[in-house]
Amino acid sequence: MAEQLIDTFIEKLLDFDLQIREKRGLNEALHEELIELLKQIKPRLEGQHAIPKKLAEVFLDMWGPITSSADMYDSAMRQKIYEAADQLCWYARDICTS
Repeated sequence: MAEQLIDTFIEKLLDFDLQIREKRGLNEALHEELIELLKQIKPRLEGQHAIPKKLAEVFLDMWGPITSSADMYDSAMRQKIYEAADQLCWYARDICTS
């Protein structure tokens, strides 16, 4: 079950990032879906000595791609993009340290 959630998270994260890069803005509904997926993934990985490699790779590369396109937007949207990236990274760190 965790693997399916992880695959869904990765797929949706790539779509989320693509929408930002294509200057379609911040998809807040998709952002909430990503947060919910991370909340569902966490209990399935708690107590394990490692997290799956593909999830770790995404966590390592998540911040940069999301925020790298933020400068294409006005300051208000840029701030929202940075906050969304911060929030996703917070949940990722929470998974990694639990």
